[in-house]
Amino acid sequence: MRLTLHRGVSLAVLASARTEAEHHEDLGCSIQGPTARPVRQAHVPLKQRLAELGPERALREAKSLVRWLEETPRYAALRDGNRRRGGRYPLRHEVLFPDAAKHKPRVLHLRQEERGLDFPVKAREWPALAELFASLARGATRAELRALALEPAVGELLADMSSVGWLVRHEGPVEVPTPGALFVGHNTVLVASAQARVLVDPYFRPASGLDRPDYQPMQPRDLGPVDAVVITHSHGDHFHLGSLLQLPRDTRIFVPAVERESLFSTDCVLRLKQLGYTRVEPLRWGEERRVGDITVRALPFHGEQPTDGEGLYPGLFNEGNTWLVRTPDFSAAFFADAGHDVRGDMDGVCRALREEAPVDVLFCGVRGFRLKPLFFGYTTLDAYLVDVPLDALATPQQLMAGPEEALRYGELLGARYVVPCADGGAPWYWREGMGPRYPGYPGEPVSGASTLDENPDADPYPERLKQVRRQVGHGPQALLLRPGESLAWRGRKAPDVLQQPGFRWPFGGIPARRGA
Repeated sequence: MRLTLHRGVSLAVLASARTEAEHHEDLGCSIQGPTARPVRQAHVPLKQRLAELGPERALREAKSLVRWLEETPRYAALRDGNRRRGGRYPLRHEVLFPDAAKHKPRVLHLRQEERGLDFPVKAREWPALAELFASLARGATRAELRALALEPAVGELLADMSSVGWLVRHEGPVEVPTPGALFVGHNTVLVASAQARVLVDPYFRPASGLDRPDYQPMQPRDLGPVDAVVITHSHGDHFHLGSLLQLPRDTRIFVPAVERESLFSTDCVLRLKQLGYTRVEPLRWGEERRVGDITVRALPFHGEQPTDGEGLYPGLFNEGNTWLVRTPDFSAAFFADAGHDVRGDMDGVCRALREEAPVDVLFCGVRGFRLKPLFFGYTTLDAYLVDVPLDALATPQQLMAGPEEALRYGELLGARYVVPCADGGAPWYWREGMGPRYPGYPGEPVSGASTLDENPDADPYPERLKQVRRQVGHGPQALLLRPGESLAWRGRKAPDVLQQPGFRWPFGGIPARRGA
């Protein structure tokens, strides 16, 4: 019998686990990680004041509120002198570009619902732990686990996991069509060809006791072999060290090129090497690599910046790559949370690609994420507020593509289909604050997350893409994939959408009162 990790257990790589807040600071996540903690803490008085005033009055007083914030003790301690820039007091260089070496991976946090385990890890022990979890993902025999347990840290952790029932029977991976793509959920997609498999933005979430037995979140154990990984950007739902830790250390991992870790961008190469990964490579826009018979190319990532105009700090960006993945018979582009910003627009990226050859399928976010920067503190983008000029605090922004933009990108690419993604898509994401809610979803969202079934400005139903397509009457078709479904590409024929046992969508579509 082969053993694997319980589907309800999640992994997180932390720099520290002394407080409850630190348990939510994934080391790989730029804006929600430990390096951004001083800025998030400095913003707390503003969020309290916004709650007291209400949105309308807060917007009227936006400039004075931020000027007041900058005089509070915690914020003032981060400032670089008393000379304003863009109406704001600038922050010190070491706040914007913190020393990445200051925060090292020191704790592996394992959790199943209310039961958690903080496992301290020395620097030299991470490679052995990575080997353990990769072995469990493919299904480990007891003999293999005994051999791994010769490393004391592995032996201790295995004993802890066994004692609480976190090692279970491995059932084997699902079948992934070739050529085609398996939609794990959110922005996690496995592209398969005859010779290779490339995984986009691995982000695996745990099952809950509330989840239906016939519809569960996919885990690394369900995917089978992965030859390479591509990462779009370093937000925690796209670059997640706890998920990557379950892949073999010699997996090729292509990440955005980051010259120096910043408040908005993680040095992904550094963080993965700290865990013992040996084949991590940063790719700049336009660079490409071969993985078997698959070509992956890094494309520009425009969008998901604090504003669509000039920020206060030239060179401070949420750095990322969008990706083109081509097999001999199938091609897909992955735009994640992209849109437009001061450096460019994804329209231009699409036009340049179309001159070479059309793309079959575009996987693209449709969130829009429309809000005024003053309220960044109510989102995971809290740290973005530091780069917003005073005059832009109350100016509406659209940080990402919405349904209209996603369809336009698809048409410019010559794509036949656009798949909406990068916004959860299942109960385990919604409970963490990502995506809309369908009737029948079990559980409740975490504290601070939206309680709306649908937020049209940030978490629209993916079916909205189909509605917009009907309205415009031209361009690529909207193709809706539920987490756990796969797309079998059939050339000129319509693709097949396949379901797997244990991962069959049971929740129907948009509630009738909200449908078109």
